[in-house]
Amino acid sequence: MEPDTSPRQAPDWVPKLLEQTLDIVVIPEDSAVLLEGSLAEGFGNAGSDVDFLVVAPGAEELPTLPAVLFVDGRRVEVRTRSVRQLREQLDRLATERDEDLLNRCQRFLRANEIRSGAVDLDELRALAPYPRFARMLAGWWTGRAVQALRYAVALRALGARAEAGGWARDGLLQAIKGWAAERGETYLETKWLPHQLDRLPPHDLIDRYRDLADPGAWSFDDPERDFGDLRGALGDGQARVLAEQVTWEQVWELTAALGLTGVADDPRQVLLTRLPKVTNWTIGERIHVLRADRDVFVLSARAARAWRSVVFRRSLREVLDSAPQDIRSELAEFVRLGLVGLQWRGAGLIEPALAMCKPLRPLTPVPGGQTPALGLTGAARDDEIVTLCPLPASRFTACGMNVVWSNIVLENAREDLAGAVADGQGAVADIAAHRFIAMTVRILVSTFGIHPLPADVAPLETVRRLLPPDTLRRADLLAALAAAQRVRFSRILGEGADPEAGLAVLDEFAGVVRWVAGGGANGFPSSFDSREQWSRTLAISYEWLRLAAYLDTELPLDEARDLLTSGGQQPHLRSGGAA
Repeated sequence: MEPDTSPRQAPDWVPKLLEQTLDIVVIPEDSAVLLEGSLAEGFGNAGSDVDFLVVAPGAEELPTLPAVLFVDGRRVEVRTRSVRQLREQLDRLATERDEDLLNRCQRFLRANEIRSGAVDLDELRALAPYPRFARMLAGWWTGRAVQALRYAVALRALGARAEAGGWARDGLLQAIKGWAAERGETYLETKWLPHQLDRLPPHDLIDRYRDLADPGAWSFDDPERDFGDLRGALGDGQARVLAEQVTWEQVWELTAALGLTGVADDPRQVLLTRLPKVTNWTIGERIHVLRADRDVFVLSARAARAWRSVVFRRSLREVLDSAPQDIRSELAEFVRLGLVGLQWRGAGLIEPALAMCKPLRPLTPVPGGQTPALGLTGAARDDEIVTLCPLPASRFTACGMNVVWSNIVLENAREDLAGAVADGQGAVADIAAHRFIAMTVRILVSTFGIHPLPADVAPLETVRRLLPPDTLRRADLLAALAAAQRVRFSRILGEGADPEAGLAVLDEFAGVVRWVAGGGANGFPSSFDSREQWSRTLAISYEWLRLAAYLDTELPLDEARDLLTSGGQQPHLRSGGAA
């Protein structure tokens, strides 16, 4: 099926909003202005940002960081690229498959021209013809789906059921995104997937995917779930086991129907492999494992016995079957921590990535000492004259930046959620709610010094496993998170019920997390509410970035580098302009 290349019609109010925006920002002369993003695709709602892309003639190096404005009740982003920058961006597609590059190219290729300029947009788009780009993106999504599903196979064999289910669901999401891309639906972000599938012709695969994408289909441990005839025939416990097995088999049936190859539900295809710079040392009777010549892990007696059972280049199934004890939990933790690697037989390392995320990296758990280790404005404790943070300096700054940037994304998800609820878009609201919960959990675990971040597939199990037993308000956190995960806006809106109660549950969870993270009187700014709050967000981010630059710590995204270069100011604003 040849991809649909016809442009979507921009909303009729966009040109007027552009004129109001140009009263505030300065753009290069003879620039073309395009509307990109969800509104250009024909998606969006009352809470959607308005994303303008300014394409300037010439070869100037324009900043990646957009100007963020508040115009006529809308949050507006103005991003600038020169013709040279866009040409280089499109040329990179020949050798790179970075998700940010794919996202930027897709948004340009599908953007609506709102104001013409001295720029040949057709010539630029010809550098990456849309049908070719659609096939490229389909292959990218499919390759990632295979990796996620391979990881799900390994986790299920290791008894990590919730994580395995989460990775399986995400693998299917990436697989259906690839299938949709082949049919012209290339919008990269996943939050509008329900609408993308709605625009495609009806298909059995779409229906099957929606059934498996429903979180309720995976709630095997929910005490309120009704297993129907299975409960009466087999009893509660066996009914749950059988329901889970049926769902798992449906995953692989759909995987095959979507045309994925190189993956199967067979842990004999997963090999244990040695990872570079991981060594073990025995001190006294204890085994210590050194990772990357920097992190030291001491193993418990039971974990030490599991470690001695690890045989590299043998399959996961063989190792589990030959071990003198059940080592699934210990081996799963070795894999999470990057002490043992996984490889697919006949292929390379299993390197999974969630949709719209970078490949998963080894987990680093909570260090010893005071917890939480840090908050939005630095080290968590101020009751002593001097307190040594239990984190290495580079990790301290990385966690601090994750707290700040996760809060920005959380605020964006809350805005998306409110807009979807206002317009009765239940499926979109559920996706926004999932993103809201994921970002709130990221804030929480970052304050405890966890970096890199764990995957966002099983938040409740992640928080329960990683937070120390003596964490302040731990029970409240777990209860609030469990309640937030049970909210289903598609069901609430479908039944005509009031969604405000659901929103309140999510806000309650975020409130508890922010309290534990030390928000206090100088709490988290509402980044999407006003110019003042956005300016405060930029100021806090800039303070963390200065320290990160001094330590040569990896920055979270290109915009952060622009913010550092600009001295904490956003670009393009007229002198004295209000946004």
